[in-house]
Amino acid sequence: MENIEDLRSGMRRVDDGIMELIGERLKISRKMGAVKTAAGEGIRDIAAEMATMDRFRALSDMVGLNPGAGEDICRILMEQSLGVQASVPRVTTDRKKIAIVGGQGQMGKMMQRLLGRAEHEMIVIDPAAKNGRSLADAAEADVVIVSVPISSVSGVLTSLDGMCRDDALIFDISSLKSPFLGVLTDMAARRRVCSVHPMFGPSVRSMHGRNLIVCDCGCPEAADTAVRLMKDQGAEIKVMPVGEHDRYMSYVLGLSHIVNIAFFTVLERSGIPFTELCSVASTTFDKMIETNMSVALEDPSLYYEIQHLNVSRDMMLSELGDAIHAVSDAAMSEGPEEFRDLMLRGRGYLEGQ
Repeated sequence: MENIEDLRSGMRRVDDGIMELIGERLKISRKMGAVKTAAGEGIRDIAAEMATMDRFRALSDMVGLNPGAGEDICRILMEQSLGVQASVPRVTTDRKKIAIVGGQGQMGKMMQRLLGRAEHEMIVIDPAAKNGRSLADAAEADVVIVSVPISSVSGVLTSLDGMCRDDALIFDISSLKSPFLGVLTDMAARRRVCSVHPMFGPSVRSMHGRNLIVCDCGCPEAADTAVRLMKDQGAEIKVMPVGEHDRYMSYVLGLSHIVNIAFFTVLERSGIPFTELCSVASTTFDKMIETNMSVALEDPSLYYEIQHLNVSRDMMLSELGDAIHAVSDAAMSEGPEEFRDLMLRGRGYLEGQ
């Protein structure tokens, strides 16, 4: 009879083989991306994705795998494949000279990497780059992207206002707009200025399928130009007035962050070791912890700014407090009707009813 170590060794060999095959699949994905790029085709093919999912369901049944697990594996493989395909450079015919102020920061590096693939000429303006470039070099750029801490954006925009070409497109990529809203709208009344917010982090391989907000600050031409620049990279773009941006972010960023921080703060104060809680964890708990961990590893200073500097924060926090009280009261009520009503109303909202 085989012992446990022999069986584990056999599993490791199978695992190695699986990873090698995934590597082969990704190589094919890159070739597919090159073919689609050359033909000017989009990356996604929904019919093909649905057929692949059906095939994985059938294969799962054949090998005795839970169909749900088979679907999860298929989604991961398709997501990785789409990412590799989207990373194949899509060279633009309208090349720009693009300056990135703060280009050595994580988001600045991301913009440099993603836009550089399209063969735009990139100018990195950042003391950390040690390339001799200064803010004055933005004067030669067609596009100037401001990727600096929120507290520094206003000063940088004001400086650029006095040195950039009149026809240059200027935009920031900050998570909030209200701290420098007046500067944005003042400049947009006189020149091509808008504001952009990538709703993804610096580790992404491409903008394809990723949400990106373009804020109209009073110069529609600037917003349209930014949309064309980002659309070339496959981003899913939402255009909105800059005055609406931070209210949306109070929920999309502020609420989601604060709920996760509150969740792990309650756990930390419970007195129960985290490993003990994990030993009895439910599926829902595991999903929450996965998101909690990603939030806990983020930059506390940035997350503080997102909460503290958002002028729409107070309304969201008041609504959050009211919701916690409503759920608590419903949970302690004598009958289930109030609690059921909260859940059904929430389900209807999430389903778009």
